[in-house]
Amino acid sequence: MRRSHINLGAVALGAIAGLGSGLFLFILLALAGLANVVVLIFVQFVVLVLAGYLAAVFAPGAAAAHGGLAGLLAFLVIGAISLAAAAGPGPVELVILGIIAAVLGSAGGALADRRR
Repeated sequence: MRRSHINLGAVALGAIAGLGSGLFLFILLALAGLANVVVLIFVQFVVLVLAGYLAAVFAPGAAAAHGGLAGLLAFLVIGAISLAAAAGPGPVELVILGIIAAVLGSAGGALADRRR
């Protein structure tokens, strides 16, 4: 059985690219006057799937694992920014969002694996 290794560079690259494109998308939506809570949550979910997708594209194997880790890394950045806000989420919400981040990142990784 061949063991897959986690490529941390691919995970970091996927998370950074996902966060950067999500920031760009949110700025465009804000300039168009469409920035509200629902749009922000949608953009966050897109960021997590995109981070997982990109991590899996740059990783040689274990696409879902790379995608899930990239989603978690992107979530850590988003969570840190949320905690720094005045009315950030509570610990229960952070745990739930962390699980959602891993699932959405893995879904992005699985999507990239299917397209190979």
